[in-house]
Amino acid sequence: MNDFYFQPNGRVRMRRMAITMATLIFFAIFGTGFMIFIELFTNNSGLKVAWLVIFVVLAKLPLIGFCWWLIARNMEIPGRPVVWSADETREILQALTSQARHSVDMPDSGARLAYLSRESWHVADKAVGEVKADAVGVALEIDRLASRHKHRRGA
Repeated sequence: MNDFYFQPNGRVRMRRMAITMATLIFFAIFGTGFMIFIELFTNNSGLKVAWLVIFVVLAKLPLIGFCWWLIARNMEIPGRPVVWSADETREILQALTSQARHSVDMPDSGARLAYLSRESWHVADKAVGEVKADAVGVALEIDRLASRHKHRRGA
């Protein structure tokens, strides 16, 4: 199921995911709507219970199961360290660098750069392998921007 909904690099196959979710949501809503419809045509309580089980419970279980699978697949358990792939780490570093460069001209740039510095050092602590050097480089670059900003503000 992972290969059907996710690319080898972990990205979601959006079209397949959207079609599956739309179908499951349709059946979940259809089950409830059909219960209202069946209420108009029968007074037999046994038949109503059967329809309740079939159309409400069984129509919603696949949606519940699919959502549970997505949650369990992407669960980050407290106390366990988060492990990012090299590509994820590079994306995070790219976003931090972009935000830091954009923050330099903002009125609250000191606070922004201090926050981005802490985040970049956190990423550097968690990074492994060859990406760790890149992460440390980004953290040092953000620190350099922050120190330059302090000197500029003090002058």
